[in-house]
Amino acid sequence: MEFHVFQCQADRDYFVVTDNTHLDDSLNNPSVSPTPGDTWEKTGKFDEMGKDRVAFDEGIAIRSIESQGFYRFHSISLDPMEEMPLAMPM
Repeated sequence: MEFHVFQCQADRDYFVVTDNTHLDDSLNNPSVSPTPGDTWEKTGKFDEMGKDRVAFDEGIAIRSIESQGFYRFHSISLDPMEEMPLAMPM
């Protein structure tokens, strides 16, 4: 499967993944967006990588895309740090 990944412009930590078959329908589905009227920026197109994929679980994404046409997730990795570290290693 070839994954198409989109990032929400209103909530930059929110992503939607789909495939070629569902590409046109997925972003127009009202249940995809966290808020109505959100716009999406394509962040990339990726082939399957297996367990090496860091951003999302491909098995879950594939099952979700097959059943509803998209997989969505919220990336906590882009959230700001809660506090500064006491010292930086040298």
